[in-house]
Amino acid sequence: MNKIVLIGCGNVGMAYAYALINQDLNIDELILIDTDINKLQGKVMDLDHCIANISNKINVRIGDYSDCKDANIVCVTAGPTQSATKTSRMEDLYKANEIFHSIIPSIAGSGFSGIYLIASNPLDVMTYVTWKYAKCNPYKVIGSGTLLDTARLKYVLSERKNIPIQKIDGYVLGEHGDSQFITWSNINVKNITLNEKLEIADEVKKLGFTVGKYQGFTCYGIASSLTRITKAILFDEKIVLPVSSYDEKTGIYISTPSKIGINGIEETRIMNLSDTENEEFENSVRTICTAIGNL
Repeated sequence: MNKIVLIGCGNVGMAYAYALINQDLNIDELILIDTDINKLQGKVMDLDHCIANISNKINVRIGDYSDCKDANIVCVTAGPTQSATKTSRMEDLYKANEIFHSIIPSIAGSGFSGIYLIASNPLDVMTYVTWKYAKCNPYKVIGSGTLLDTARLKYVLSERKNIPIQKIDGYVLGEHGDSQFITWSNINVKNITLNEKLEIADEVKKLGFTVGKYQGFTCYGIASSLTRITKAILFDEKIVLPVSSYDEKTGIYISTPSKIGINGIEETRIMNLSDTENEEFENSVRTICTAIGNL
């Protein structure tokens, strides 16, 4: 039986829950946990009204931390409220840490031994914090990382170069934040000038805040990324995705191409970087380490 517990049922959490219901992932139970029980009751009822129109039956219900014990995945999207006025994900550092200090020990205390899937900002720091508070195998903690940034990169390249998005290969790596970088040495789209590369990198980095400016928040892109990671875990796909995973060399969580299966992260750093990209990676490492140090 496949069971997923979702903690934090705001815009991101509910977009993820809706995506899970509408894909055939062999999920038997979807448990929702949030502080606003009254509103959560309505959300569960709304999701229940989807069941008749899909091919599989999922039991969606309100739960508590004891439900984590036998779950395959616990996904945490809880965190400070998104705002159109924020210009850096690091603005949420201290508040997010307070929230995780309450949530993660409660999950671990249930006896949970599955995969932690994290989508709260600042993403790489919160993924690291999860590992520290959970005191678990570091490879069973996965952050959504730069999978979303990579999707945004492919979208931008597709629009600029008129190439089908499914035919574009390449990654955004490093921090899910200001120090992220594009692996131009591995992008399969050619004839991109240096000026274009700079423009594209800046656009991709700012796209989340652009969406937030118009909508007030982001949710569908990250929900799609979380769903993709969930599928990789439940189906033991051994697929390589750019997610925030434990890096033995640095002792932190940072996005590198990582092989994902039913037991979590199986392998990391699955690609060669240019000298410039290695320098950019080290810059991301320093950024994340500084934030961790500030806590």
